[in-house]
Amino acid sequence: MHTTAHRLKSTAMAVTAGLLLLAGASTLIPWTQASEANVIGYRSLCSFAPFSTLICLMGANVLLTLRKRLTQVPEE
Repeated sequence: MHTTAHRLKSTAMAVTAGLLLLAGASTLIPWTQASEANVIGYRSLCSFAPFSTLICLMGANVLLTLRKRLTQVPEE
């Protein structure tokens, strides 16, 4: 049985993972005011792209995996 605390934790994990996905995608947005070009070769919102993108996506993946494991119904 899922309690309110479990649902709140699940929702918090999902929201945080969504924010990490959004942050990861936003690191690749082109930005002409950037101080230097990233590894891909263009000036983007984050100079550490695509590494920062991968870090954000891995964090979201970890959160969603934990959320899935914590919300699984135990088999009897």
